[in-house]
Amino acid sequence: MESDMVGQRLEEDSKALVEQLTKQDPSKNVVVLAIVGIGGIGKTTFAQKVFNDGKIKASFRTTIWVCVSQEFSETDLLRNIIEGAGGKYKREQSRSQLEPTVERLLRGNKFLLVLDDVWDAQIWDDLLRNPLQGGAAGSRVLVTTRNAGIARQMKAAHFHEMKLLPPEDGWSLLCKKATMNAEEERDAQDLKDTGMKIVEKCGGLPLAIKTIGGVLCTRGLNRDAWEEVLRSAAWSRTRLPEGVHGALNLSYQDLPAHLKQCFLYCALFPEDYVFRGSAIVRLWIAEGFVEARGDVSLEEAGEQYHRELLHRSLLQSLQPFSLDSDEYSKMHDLLRSLVHFLSRDESLFISDVQNEWRSAAATMKLRRLSIVATETMDIRDIVSWTRQNESVRTLLLEGIRGSVKDIDDSLKNLVRLRVLHLTYTNIDILPHYIGNLIHLRYLNVSHSHVTELPESICNLTNLQFLLLKGCDQLRHIPRGIARLFNLRTLDCTYTQLESLPCGIGRLKHLNKLRGFVVNTGNDGMCPLEALYGLQELRYLSVGRLERAWLEAEPKRVTSILKGNHKLKNLYLHCSSTLTSDGHTEEEIERMEKVLDVALHPPSSVVLLSLLNFGLRYPSWMASASISSLLPNISRLELNYCVHWPLLPPLGKLPSLEFLEIVGARAVTTIGPEFFGCEVAAAGHERERNSKRSSSSTSPPSLFPKLRQLELLDMTNMEVWDWVAEGFAMRRLDKLVLGNCPKLKSLPEGLIRQATCLTTLFLADVCALKSIRGFPCVKEMSIIGESDLEIVADLPALEVLNLGLFGRRNNHLPDWLAQQSFTTLRRLDVRGTTQILRRCLQNGADWPMIERFPIFSIRDFRGNYINYIKHSCTFDTNLVDDDAAFAAVAAAEEEEEEEEEEDVNEL
Repeated sequence: MESDMVGQRLEEDSKALVEQLTKQDPSKNVVVLAIVGIGGIGKTTFAQKVFNDGKIKASFRTTIWVCVSQEFSETDLLRNIIEGAGGKYKREQSRSQLEPTVERLLRGNKFLLVLDDVWDAQIWDDLLRNPLQGGAAGSRVLVTTRNAGIARQMKAAHFHEMKLLPPEDGWSLLCKKATMNAEEERDAQDLKDTGMKIVEKCGGLPLAIKTIGGVLCTRGLNRDAWEEVLRSAAWSRTRLPEGVHGALNLSYQDLPAHLKQCFLYCALFPEDYVFRGSAIVRLWIAEGFVEARGDVSLEEAGEQYHRELLHRSLLQSLQPFSLDSDEYSKMHDLLRSLVHFLSRDESLFISDVQNEWRSAAATMKLRRLSIVATETMDIRDIVSWTRQNESVRTLLLEGIRGSVKDIDDSLKNLVRLRVLHLTYTNIDILPHYIGNLIHLRYLNVSHSHVTELPESICNLTNLQFLLLKGCDQLRHIPRGIARLFNLRTLDCTYTQLESLPCGIGRLKHLNKLRGFVVNTGNDGMCPLEALYGLQELRYLSVGRLERAWLEAEPKRVTSILKGNHKLKNLYLHCSSTLTSDGHTEEEIERMEKVLDVALHPPSSVVLLSLLNFGLRYPSWMASASISSLLPNISRLELNYCVHWPLLPPLGKLPSLEFLEIVGARAVTTIGPEFFGCEVAAAGHERERNSKRSSSSTSPPSLFPKLRQLELLDMTNMEVWDWVAEGFAMRRLDKLVLGNCPKLKSLPEGLIRQATCLTTLFLADVCALKSIRGFPCVKEMSIIGESDLEIVADLPALEVLNLGLFGRRNNHLPDWLAQQSFTTLRRLDVRGTTQILRRCLQNGADWPMIERFPIFSIRDFRGNYINYIKHSCTFDTNLVDDDAAFAAVAAAEEEEEEEEEEDVNEL
């Protein structure tokens, strides 16, 4: 994601702050530093640049970013820290249960914690100070805040005060946001005189400049249009909330009507809320804000709306949380203040019912209400209010408690309701009355205790979105669901449904179908072939495919999916593997026919996931024409296809960027067939002969776009051969090998050709003898028991992580002493107390590690050593006591024996 920082001064300031953060202060383990400045001045952007600096990543073992905000929840904040530190928690855990987890994760750990947008110093004094004090020497807390007084109360040792942008830097930022490319940015110099006046009117505030840049971008490089923006009356700050610049109001006023509605709808979500593009678009569609034209679907039109708000800087783009195609965003708190102000008569968001409910909601005639419930809130708290607000169109309730009668009482008056969101509730039954909400377009009861849906739900003929994800007690859906002919999304994932009712195939507008369950042959339930009629699908997940043989006649199987040219994401999952022990040859033949023919993906698919597939891979994966059959696949997941003797020929997939193969336990060798060489030779003999006769023809490039490759739980893979001719994996950036205990060596071709490889992660690759010759690898992790003898020729290596577990790992590896590792900036080790003791300054392994700039080691008992060479800092909590050590070593040995017994039993 491109940075919005401009100007040499900010570059120099960021380097200076990095130096402050990494400077040693032996007097304290944890030191607070602060970035201070008014809202919209760029504190978060500046902190992100510092956070992502390479020196920061090399200096701190753990880096955590947490958004605090004015409305922060103590438990949510602790959960976010735990998650950022790589730990786990349970949703129902309280503050008193979460605090020890934070303390345990960070004890002895050199960390950087960024607390973004702090409004109250009590977050430090009352909540975080004690759990963080166990951090290793050099640990830092970086705070961004508008109030320097808060930073002083938190005893910040260093302040960085953000300054308004000087005119030239402001003009550079305006150009960047007002133009589409470098050529336009050069042409914009002709408008610099007008642009500088606009920058002056923005007062040097980066957020104001960015949003006005979004306005100008819609005008083109037209002087009259820029002058019109400069003269606009919407710059006025009259009656705007405190701190909200007139430029933000102008940016809103410039929106077309449909985008104004979408923008204001964001008032219904908490501060720093992360919007998932597809989720917010569903709500906009249900409210009627989205209009589709021509062949563009409502979802596609809504995604364009979301992108335009991003482009105008009214929403901030975030890095994706996964490799899916969704876009994520959040709203700056000043823009959120503007949205709340502009929608104050129609929309209300509440997070603290005790303080806000009576004073705000009772006297308002609202159209939209959103409540994130406190632990004590009950749905009965809103019953009386709903009797006075019959015009409500959206009701978003999360975490609320109540009975079916309470819900019934709450809904009876909401006859105009379009959106009902009841997630993470204890509700187990929806009232029959819900069928009377004839205007309802969106119903989400995900992660609730609902066991069944009332038949009356089938009366909701305007319903477009039915979301049941995570209702783990739900076993049935009403058979009349086919009457919901306007349904666009049905999400049944992580439920107990055994099948779906017949008639799903008649829902012609269905755009996303998650959790389709293959029928067991029962009458009245939906057969697999019903999917043929769903030509609008863009997302489909099919489960229990092991049942497909029950409804497949081999001679009558026809393609179900191949003609669906809008399908993008396809998940085909079996709940158990198909084996010859559990099925007859005829059943296996039927099943394979279904996989080969009925479920042949269309060429439009971008993401494909297969789980627990049968005795071989589908024929369409073996085809010599795979590059034309599946030209758009960028992400491919092949999980627990445990009976496949060979991997499919994937090397010629032209768009593949991410490949994950897990649990291919029958594979012993990865050879040329994986790259597609043998298939190509068999299918294109004439072409091959032609290439032999023409020395000028270049060999094909295999895996031409692959960036990340993960091979996990391939317990019998011994050999990985490389393709003999041509180039392969030239763009590979990250390689992950996990639980491949028999793999003896990495292929020479990988070393020669993967010249972009920067990250190498190896876990339980026990038989590997050598890692050498990777010129660009910057970070390497080696976890588990290992026979490694040589680790060498890694001229770019900066970070090395070792996980030394198992009975054979009782000291640091010998290869660590055999190479100089001159570029290494940090060595992190997790191991036993026995290894940790050897790393003391009088220990056997100390001569090996004292040369490294930064060294850190921890065991699972919370003992640690942290060493920084240039400041001669050595910090440990380990007691150098022979008797204590003998007891710990005996306990560790007993634990390892118990683990081995458990493994042998399995």
